[in-house]
Amino acid sequence: MQKVMITGATGLLGRTLYKTLKHEFAVVGTGFSRATAPILPLDLADQQAVITFLELHKPTVLIHAAAERKPDVCENSPQQTIALNVAASEFLAKECAKRNIRLLFISTDYVFNGQDAPYYESATPNPLNLYGQTKQQAEQAVLNASPLHTIIRVPVLYGDVTSLSESAVTIIATQLKQDEQTSHDNWAIRYPTHVEDIAFTLRDLLKQSEALGGIFHISDSQAMTKFDMACVMADILGYPSERLIPQGKPTQTAARPYNCALADSRLKPLGIAYGRDFKAAVGDIINGATHNKI
Repeated sequence: MQKVMITGATGLLGRTLYKTLKHEFAVVGTGFSRATAPILPLDLADQQAVITFLELHKPTVLIHAAAERKPDVCENSPQQTIALNVAASEFLAKECAKRNIRLLFISTDYVFNGQDAPYYESATPNPLNLYGQTKQQAEQAVLNASPLHTIIRVPVLYGDVTSLSESAVTIIATQLKQDEQTSHDNWAIRYPTHVEDIAFTLRDLLKQSEALGGIFHISDSQAMTKFDMACVMADILGYPSERLIPQGKPTQTAARPYNCALADSRLKPLGIAYGRDFKAAVGDIINGATHNKI
């Protein structure tokens, strides 16, 4: 049986990877500040601790899901972002290569500038913000380290949350106010993808490990702006949609790409394709959250 190590196993994607993969593989999950049993603490900035962990647990696959992935936080904390997103990823990739461990690196659609969608796996990255730049640099370091390594690009994610504010998708539900108007970006086109579908895809890829290597794109296909998502959530919550105001191009600290649709040319030939209806899926998440989280 393959032994899978997951970094960032306390995060939105990492938790679902751990939950899904443990039924099929031997899995060890790691986290940092939020790590509690069965997730093991590991500081990715401590290189000796990383080496010791790899030697002790001897994984055959490492899914590297730990990252700083909030674009505005990245812009405001560049050194911290580069340390985690680039330096730690490069070190992991090299140490895994020494031990013939396959590394699956979770990357992002933000490696593209959003002006020439859809983007296939062979498209040339051209990120607009520091988050995308660090992920592109890490991608190159990972691929240079070993032909065994794989890049997994994903779009904006949602899924079971510890609070609705955990995801850039479900946080929209916390912004809706019964008696107030709220504004939502109606410019950038996103493709919200459920973390469970990412986990199912990686599970299937690990079962066809001979297909691994290079770059894969995993994305749902429903194109939505944040305003579109807000309208869906307002309907779910019974909030008056006329109180939602569509905004133009966002003015956040980090520049946002217009449309980074990820096109898949590798998964479907392998018989791997997962997706789900956004309204039904996000409704289950919102309805499962307590009222005070909204």
